[in-house]
This record gives sequence, structure tokens and C-alpha cells, in this order.
Amino acid sequence: MEAGKQHSPNIKDVAKKAGVSVATVSAVINRNRFVSDELTRRVLEAIEELNYIPNRVARGLKKKRTFIIAYIIPDITNPIFAEVVRGIQDVMEKVSYSVSLYNSYFSDKKLFRNLAAVLESKPDGIILSAWHSPEVEKAVSLIQESGTPLVIAHSPRNMENIDSILVDDEEGAYDAVNTLIKWEHKHIVSLGVENSTTSSLRERGYRKALLEKRGIVEEDLIFRAKSFSSKSAFDKIQELDNSDPNFTAIFAHSDSLAVGAIEALQEMGLRVPENVSVMGFDGAYAFCTVPKITTMVIPNYEIGNKVAEILLERINLPHSGSVIKEEIKPHLVVQKSTRCLDNTNKL
Repeated sequence: MEAGKQHSPNIKDVAKKAGVSVATVSAVINRNRFVSDELTRRVLEAIEELNYIPNRVARGLKKKRTFIIAYIIPDITNPIFAEVVRGIQDVMEKVSYSVSLYNSYFSDKKLFRNLAAVLESKPDGIILSAWHSPEVEKAVSLIQESGTPLVIAHSPRNMENIDSILVDDEEGAYDAVNTLIKWEHKHIVSLGVENSTTSSLRERGYRKALLEKRGIVEEDLIFRAKSFSSKSAFDKIQELDNSDPNFTAIFAHSDSLAVGAIEALQEMGLRVPENVSVMGFDGAYAFCTVPKITTMVIPNYEIGNKVAEILLERINLPHSGSVIKEEIKPHLVVQKSTRCLDNTNKL
């Protein structure tokens, strides 16, 4: 080696700096056996300090892997999935995996086109976020037949034998409406979406809270828009203009629906939250609106972390453990789009 020329760090350098064996470094990178949290931390810190990059080509040839995983998503423009992607990448980059994204635009046809490209590229694993339809079920069956490890993030929900990290939509909605009831709102609009499993679960939580606390559900205050778009919500809320129901709050089943509801209310001459409180669900647009939306924030970054961890486990230990099914509850973030009707009860 030429004088003064430094060599690129290798696995032995990482082991030396971390004070562990080469086998331990390999186990942390490949996740093929248990390593304690303390040793894992030391190895990962050494990798970062040395800027060590494992030779993925050599590893791939040795293990017959590509060190690539595919994430198929329904809408790349939705901030929800951007956060999931970030969570996935932060896990995968630590073990030198690349993440390939495939956008399906909520289209069955594009989903199958993407799936053909994914399976042809032979990724080590697939993460799927999709909608509920018979075609999605067929796509999942094709992935299973290929033998490629698969984990579901967000949805679909009706996959019994597949690892899934989902959102507890019913309990999240139950908590949201209970909060509005606590704030003395007696007549609360449910603004959901027709033919949506996610919205149906959130409506179920809405009904559960009202039945428990009020003993009645006002069916005339349940509205279902055609889609989750703000335009669809705008059109649906404008139907309230002439009927003039006695409501003081709207529970929207997504932030995009909440945005459309606020716009419609303002055009109707109603102020938010002075005349009507609006609460969203998901946190996608809550921090970039006027007023900022009170919402049930879904921890999408955490979901991304979890599905990536599970997928790595299935790649390295394909027959380990039973199917993982976990539902994550969203948490309430109170902002400017809601108010408590009882001035003695602070938000």
C-alpha cells in the first residue's frame, strides 16, 4: 500500500473499534442470530464512526441475495406513506439494504404492473400498503407463491397469515369522539368515506363513543364522501348548508377530509372553531393548515420501523415464530381547529 494512503474500513476494523468479534459484527449486520442491545449499539456506533460500508455485492453472491427490498405504496404524494418510507429506510440502511419504491396510484392495473417488475427484480422481501379489493388479494397470493417474504403496513386488513402492522382505527376514533364529548359537544358530525374499510372502522368507533356516552347515534349526522380527497369532503359538507342541523363539531376520518370540511364551513360563513370544531385523523396535513387541525396522529415512522424489523427477521430467519399482527393506536394532538364549549374545562 502506498505511504500515507488509508485503506477503506473493513469488518475487522469495526470489530476492533467496537471491542467485539468479527462474528458479532457479522451477526449485527445480517441479523441472523441474537446479539444483545449493548453489543448491537457498540457495533452500529463503530460502523457509523468508521463510515463502514459492507460489500453488498460480495455478501449477495455469498448469500444469494440482492440486499434490496421493495415497498409497494398506493399514493407516493400522501405524507402518511412518506413517513412510513422514512421509517423503513432508517432501519434498512443500517444493514446496507436498499429500498425500491413502487407507486400504484390506487389502481389495480398499476399494482399488477408494479408487482411484475418487483418479482422480476427478485427482492429479498416486500412491504405492501394497499387498499381492499379482490385484485389486491390476488396480488398478495402471487407474492406468497413466489416465496418472497411479505409484511403489510397499514392495510389491507383481511390477510390472516401475513405479518401486519396496522392502525387501531376503531379505538382511535373512539378516543377522538370521546374527547369531543368531554368538551361538551352533543351533536357531532361523522365525515367518512363510502366503501372504505378504514372509514367503516372509524365510524364504528364514532358510534361506540356516542352510544356509551350519549345513548344515541344521530344517523342524520353521518356523512360519507366519495373519496378521502378534500374536494369530496367540501362537496359533502356543503350539503349541510340548507338542512342547517344543530351540530357543533365534525369528526373527519382523515386530515384531508378535515381540510375540505374547514373550507366548506368557511364558505358557508361559519368560523372554525368558534362556530364549529373540526377534528381530523392521521396527522398528514395537521400542521400546514389555517387553523392547524386537531387530529389523531398516526405514528407512521414507527410503523415503518416495525415493518422493516419484521421483514428483516423473516428474511434472515424465515421460519421463526408465529404470524405477527399488531395494531398501533394514534394519539391526540390538540391544535386550533377545536374548542371546548365549557369554558371551565380547559383543553
